[in-house]
Amino acid sequence: MMRFSYILHHPHFNNLAAILRWPFRSAEWKKRHGKVRFGSLFEALDDALAQPFNAQHWLWTLRTLLVEIGQADPWLAYREEDLVWLAAQMNEPHAASSAGMFMATFRAPDEMLTPAEIAAATGTAESGWRNKAAAGQIPGALKKGKQWLLPRSVVCSQLSPPQAELLKLIEQQSEVKESQQPPSRTRGLAPASPVD
Repeated sequence: MMRFSYILHHPHFNNLAAILRWPFRSAEWKKRHGKVRFGSLFEALDDALAQPFNAQHWLWTLRTLLVEIGQADPWLAYREEDLVWLAAQMNEPHAASSAGMFMATFRAPDEMLTPAEIAAATGTAESGWRNKAAAGQIPGALKKGKQWLLPRSVVCSQLSPPQAELLKLIEQQSEVKESQQPPSRTRGLAPASPVD
């Protein structure tokens, strides 16, 4: 029996989700890259999940969307090995569930971490995370000014299980501390819903 936690934490799964997450959640990105057919392709992905599930149509639509995103913004180009892994999952009995998890994952916000936060939590080198981001080895990584921001889901998928658990524990402790602070005008606001 397939363990869905294996799929959810797999690097290939998280790499592809990170590539789609930024364009899906950013109205600014969509505005700058208006030639990408988001509306029709996202709708086609949803339609392919309908019963009976059409895995090949879903995968073809996903690849089309990834190609258009990569052509519009080469920084978000997908890696073939990630899509090959996902295609293999679409040949399994759990294909519809995997596709549904993927759709939910890329639509959900991801916490962005700095290389310093990752290094402090995992005992790894900060420069290693910066170098990976600069080399395009962390899908979904963004550079704001001089600071890299890396998606937690992709980082966790690249860590050893004990390091990933340590990072999650530190994040949970941070959330507890934050919840004990008085409310601010910005903390806790729901993210803007994606605009198509």
